[in-house]
Amino acid sequence: MLTFYYNQGNSFTEWVSDKMEEMVVAHNMIDSPGSTELPNGLSATDLPVLTDGHESWKTEGEIKSFLNQLHGDLKLSTSLQSDACHIDPDSSGECL
Repeated sequence: MLTFYYNQGNSFTEWVSDKMEEMVVAHNMIDSPGSTELPNGLSATDLPVLTDGHESWKTEGEIKSFLNQLHGDLKLSTSLQSDACHIDPDSSGECL
């Protein structure tokens, strides 16, 4: 799950929220000025930060790059999935 920590709502925060909603990925948006909910080693002055629990992206450029790459990967994955149905010759109402 992705978690985005921020200390004030702005256009970048809205972009991140919209991007994650568009991709339909599990995520949390945490407004945390001075909060103790920050990942290890981070303070409120480091915000905004996006993390997956293992890696963190700490600048707007890194965050945008990661989310755009993830979005591209998800689109590719979706395009490679097949919704094809091979009709059973003995029962035309069923897929094999």
